[in-house]
Amino acid sequence: MRVGVYRQVPMSSGGAFQYEAGLLDALSDITGSVSYELVCINHANESLRGILQSGQLRYGNLPLRPLGEFRISQPPPESFLQAPHEDALPASFTLSDEIVPDPIVGEALRDEGIDLLFSLHATTAGPDSLLPFIAPIHDLQHRIQPEFPEVSAGGIAEAREATFRRICRYATLVLVDSDAGRNDVLRYYGDLIDGDRIRVLPYFPPARRVPSPGPKDIARVRSRYSLPERFFFYPAQFWKHKNHRLIVEALALLEKTKGEQLHVVFAGTYTERERARNFLETMALAENLGVLARVHYLGFVPDRDIPALYTLSAGLVMPTFFGPTNMPPLEAWSFGRPVIITGLPSIRAQLGDGALYIDPREPASLAQAMLALWHNDALAEKLVANGAQRLALYSYEDFANVVRTILDEGVDRVRRNRNPAYPVTWAQACTERGE
Repeated sequence: MRVGVYRQVPMSSGGAFQYEAGLLDALSDITGSVSYELVCINHANESLRGILQSGQLRYGNLPLRPLGEFRISQPPPESFLQAPHEDALPASFTLSDEIVPDPIVGEALRDEGIDLLFSLHATTAGPDSLLPFIAPIHDLQHRIQPEFPEVSAGGIAEAREATFRRICRYATLVLVDSDAGRNDVLRYYGDLIDGDRIRVLPYFPPARRVPSPGPKDIARVRSRYSLPERFFFYPAQFWKHKNHRLIVEALALLEKTKGEQLHVVFAGTYTERERARNFLETMALAENLGVLARVHYLGFVPDRDIPALYTLSAGLVMPTFFGPTNMPPLEAWSFGRPVIITGLPSIRAQLGDGALYIDPREPASLAQAMLALWHNDALAEKLVANGAQRLALYSYEDFANVVRTILDEGVDRVRRNRNPAYPVTWAQACTERGE
């Protein structure tokens, strides 16, 4: 039995790449102790750089190490607004959940002898190749909050819907991040899948395994980015749902009502039309409200600098509109920093008493939480201690064991032919294409 670990997300994708990187860590550790073969199928050249940075890439017995840092050069955000709008759907993409066999990917996977495809992101590569597959569904926000353009505009909602319907109809197993994620899948796609094929795999960000930065590294990062003495930290791509503007509004409110001049550091890219528009609107708002000097934008930050940025900060501030759960709070806890985050029920279930919760539509709610952490060290220490207790409930070994259990089950289902049936066989599909 040969399992193809299929990855396609570039390092610049942020959280999606971190999800893949965490799974690759676990898969690399279990590969020598399973009864089936694991091979990594890499579909994007740029995404290889991420594995190179991790130190996991080898040529035979020769370890490959990166020379220098992976960098993303960002042209002015206005350049992305001037570009013609590109529809999210390629011409060959079908909007139905019916299978349209992909002869190129399907044949390539069969040439590699793949019996089960373990996709580390939501893709139709499995169903369109008529192979058994495991795939994640991170969120269904195009159904839950379609007002955000990043999940709805330019054909994105249609593409997501078609992809998730095919995954739910044909997957050997579907991965979700939480019980809330499972409930969302059943709510919207219960006509295609039941709980028997859904497995919960909670997030485990790779940063949790990184040691705390030492004094030299902290000094290097402070100098490199010319950081203020104290600041809140928000590592997030400039999608509208990330809600950077609420932080800007909270800074202005604190100065106006309390005379407090707090700082925030943003890390993340805007290299896409909607993100570039949101970035420009956020910075214009900061200027109009008189707080631009206290909004520090770093752009893309390499993984090696993230621990020091957390350590130097007063805490993570994350007024996101999206769930079900998120990785940055787990990172913040790992480096001993408190968390302020949106009080969605699914996020409260994830973080418990380890965070301060806010209303993502109310600047006053966020301002109150930021001011509390800025001045109350005992509160910050209590939140960090509570977070550490929750982290201890789910170790890396636990995460790797869940990954292995899911893979073992997927392989067993394939061996027992317990997969959803495709409407045609690959041979029939090839015959219909005249091959």
